[in-house]
Amino acid sequence: MSCASCGGPHSPWATDRLTLLLDRWGWDEQAAELLDGAALLVVDLDNFKRVNDRYGHPAGDAVLKAVADTLRATTRKGDLLGRYGGHGGDEFLVLLPGTSLSEAMGVAERIRVGVRGMRVFAGERTLSGISVSIGVAAGLLDLAALIAAADESLRSAKRSGRDRVGSGSWSRRRGVLAVVGAAAAAGLAIVAFTGEPRVTQEAAQAAAVAGPQPVLQPPAPSVQAPVASTVTVSRTVTALVPVPPPARPRTVQRTRTVPASPPASSPPASSPSAQPRELDAPQATRRRACVACEMLTTLMRNLEGRWPR
Repeated sequence: MSCASCGGPHSPWATDRLTLLLDRWGWDEQAAELLDGAALLVVDLDNFKRVNDRYGHPAGDAVLKAVADTLRATTRKGDLLGRYGGHGGDEFLVLLPGTSLSEAMGVAERIRVGVRGMRVFAGERTLSGISVSIGVAAGLLDLAALIAAADESLRSAKRSGRDRVGSGSWSRRRGVLAVVGAAAAAGLAIVAFTGEPRVTQEAAQAAAVAGPQPVLQPPAPSVQAPVASTVTVSRTVTALVPVPPPARPRTVQRTRTVPASPPASSPPASSPSAQPRELDAPQATRRRACVACEMLTTLMRNLEGRWPR
C-alpha cells in the first residue's frame, strides 16, 4: 500500500483504513519536514453527527470516503493529506508545501465547492448537500503553532455560518504587526540619519545683520480685587432677670386661754386648776438649711443696712 500523495509506501500503523489517507501520527511524522513555506488547511464536515444519527454509521462512512476522494482530486500529488483526530474523526488535514496564503485560500475554496457538489450513494439512499468549513493558515515554521492557527480560522468559519473558508484573525494580526514593525524601523532610521540640526552660514549671517531680537514679555496676569459683600448676622439676646429668693418660713406662736368652770364649791386659792394656764408653744420644725438661700439672705440684709432710708 502506497501513499496517494507522494507514492511512498505506508507503514501499517500510519494509514487510516477507511479513507486510505495518513492518520494523525503518520501525517505528523511527514509534515515536520515540509513546513518551510507551507500552508495548512483544516477541513471539517458540517453537522456530520446528523448523518450518522439519521442514516446510520454506514452512510457516514460512505460520506468520509467521498470527502477523501474529493481531497485527492482537488490537490496536487505532492500535498500531504491526512485524517485528523485519529480513527473516527470527521476532520482532515491538507498541508500545501510552497504555497502562500492567497493560493491556499483558492485551494480551500475549490475543496469546498467540490464537497458541496458530491452525491453519495449509501445503500438505497443518495445523500447530497454535504458541506464543509475550512480553516487556513500559512507562514509558520512550528507545526503545533500552524495547526493552532488553522484551527482558530476554522472556528471563525464555523461562527460565521459554516460552509465557508476562514483565514481567522491571526493573519490580520500578523499584517498589523508587520505594518507596526515597518513603521518603527522607519522611525529609527530617520532618527539615526537626521542627528542634531545644523545652522548654515547664510542663516548665521542673516541673524547677525538683523541684530538681537526683542524679547517679548508675557503679559502680566490681571488680578481682580474681590468684591466686598454685606453679610447680615442675626443674634438672639437673652436678658437674665434675677429671681428673688424664696421667703423664709416663719414660726407663729399662739396662746390659747381656757376659761375656768364655775366653782361648785370654794376651791382653795392655791389650787392649780383654778388658775388659767398657758399652752406650750409648738416646737418649730427644723428644716435643712440651703446654702444658696442663706447666702442670698445675708446679702439682702447687708444691702438693706447700707441702703439709705
